Amino acid sequence: MLKKENRLKKNKQFNYIYKKGNTEFEKHINLCFLKTKFKPFKVGFSVSNKIGKSNVRNKVKRRLRESFKILMADCKDDFNLIFVAKCGIENLTFKEICLEMKRLLEKAKIINV
Repeated sequence: MLKKENRLKKNKQFNYIYKKGNTEFEKHINLCFLKTKFKPFKVGFSVSNKIGKSNVRNKVKRRLRESFKILMADCKDDFNLIFVAKCGIENLTFKEICLEMKRLLEKAKIINV
């Protein structure tokens, strides 16, 4: 699980990043990101009711969190991120989710390569 200081929790934080931030797209995941001056980065995960019932949405969120934990060490720490799941992500394997997430972070130039 991500540390408390690295999580986006409030609706106000999510809305601010959606309005002011940039967005990158992949087939099953969108990434909204915003550069910040505060060092500990913050991450949020959004899974819509369109994805499925609560057990499916929770499974998708767990996979997204674990995928990000793997990639977290390579990320720059001055960004706030929101990963938004799109329809069809519930059918992907963990490895496919991880690859899509990595491609998104590379597109946004957030990963230190």
